[in-house]
Amino acid sequence: MSQTTVTAAIMQPTYLPYLGYFQLMAASDVFVFLDDVQYARRSWQSRNRILTAQGELMLTVPVKKHDRDTAIHAIEIDDSQPWREKHLAAIRHAYGKRPGFAEGFAFVSGQLARHPGGALSDLTCDMAMAAAQQLGLTPRFERASRLGADGTRSEHLLAVCRAVGASDYVSPLGSADYMEEDAVFAAAGFPVRFQGFTPVPYPQGSEPFTPFMGFVDGLMNLGWDGLREVVRG
Repeated sequence: MSQTTVTAAIMQPTYLPYLGYFQLMAASDVFVFLDDVQYARRSWQSRNRILTAQGELMLTVPVKKHDRDTAIHAIEIDDSQPWREKHLAAIRHAYGKRPGFAEGFAFVSGQLARHPGGALSDLTCDMAMAAAQQLGLTPRFERASRLGADGTRSEHLLAVCRAVGASDYVSPLGSADYMEEDAVFAAAGFPVRFQGFTPVPYPQGSEPFTPFMGFVDGLMNLGWDGLREVVRG
């Protein structure tokens, strides 16, 4: 009897994640949102970029005051500011004439309306899972905060992999240096594959192509069908 391979990917919850985030989902059987590590201000956990006629624009979800060591899953959205209206207005202004705007705007506005306050990670995880469904990506989704995995850095990642029953791990290429330095996976004999992200140019309405935008840029320009082809290759 052959042993079943279960590939895990682990990423911090991200607001409007870039397309490489979804490519990791496509490469995994289990996708874990790493929401039990310290929240970092000015990180992708609460913000991302869209492309306007004037260049890149950062959209940020405001959060309530918190202790420095607060975990991502305990961070609360600050709804004392009309940030949803501002984000949607910026998206409409940037992409209102693009081919995928109607379905893209319906998706983003619907997701934002589902989360009137509450935890930032509920918004970001739910939006990422809803986008994955639209893209036909079907890994099992887990949140690290619900797994009880211990350790720090690579030790924690390995504990998460074991908690979800994974047999191997696919990681973004940017993590290679510190993981190889830690040597935790190597010492455990746990297989790791590093996956790079090569942006695939698509029509944005202007030249040259600007990569690494939040996925809504691709969605507004290509619609779900076109975006699915880019993500799944």
